[in-house]
Parts: sequence; structure tokens; C-alpha cells
Amino acid sequence: MDGFKRMTKVLPRLWHDRVTIVGVREVVDGPFTTTADVNVCVDRPGKVVLGSLKASEQTLFGTDTYDAKLIIDSAIKIAAGDLITVTDVNGNVTRYRRASKGYTGYVSHQEVAMVRDEKAKEVVADGVGNV
Repeated sequence: MDGFKRMTKVLPRLWHDRVTIVGVREVVDGPFTTTADVNVCVDRPGKVVLGSLKASEQTLFGTDTYDAKLIIDSAIKIAAGDLITVTDVNGNVTRYRRASKGYTGYVSHQEVAMVRDEKAKEVVADGVGNV
């Protein structure tokens, strides 16, 4: 068990994606309790692992949909439906609109199932995608 505890400190050094999570949480304002968007974490290390991304399943309606899994430290409390923004090592930003609650059954990290579901964006300047 002690080896897993040490792994908790080492693993984030291997994750080069940067993760920001925003979620709706209860906020107490004087005598009132309401909900508000709250930053759960900002610019934390994480790793995105892609699931299925098959060209045969893509449609003609211009959507870019695939399953992914976020690996991040288990200290972060992620609720189902939180909005997750990931910046990869190349500076590309991807927003995941649907996410599960974090699975925290591992000692060293947690996993969050995510779905990217947005309209595909094309950049066409010279006909081959180069700006």
C-alpha cells in the first residue's frame, strides 16, 4: 500500500495535459442557499485517454463526437455534469460537455468518463487546412 501512496506523488509528473473543471455547486449567501458556477480546479495536471473514434461512425452533420477518459489526482471532487476543459501539450483546447462522476477506487488517481460532443470546426485557407 505504501508504494501506491508514493505513486500518487509521482504520477502527476507524467501527465502533461492541463485541466480546468467548472461545476455547479451550492453556495451560501447570508441566509440563502443558491447554486453558482464554481471553479473546481484550474490548470491541474491530468491525462486524457481517447476511447472510440471511428471514421465510420462520424455523420454528415458536422459533429465531432468521441468518448474519452480523464486521469487526474483523486483529491479533486468531480461531480457528474461538470464542464471539463483540457489543454494538451501542443496548446490545443478541448471542451468536454458531458462527464461522469469521478471513479475514485484507485489509490493513486481517479478516472472520469467524458464525451466530446461539439460541432466540428474546419479551418480551410489553402484548401488543405493550412491557415
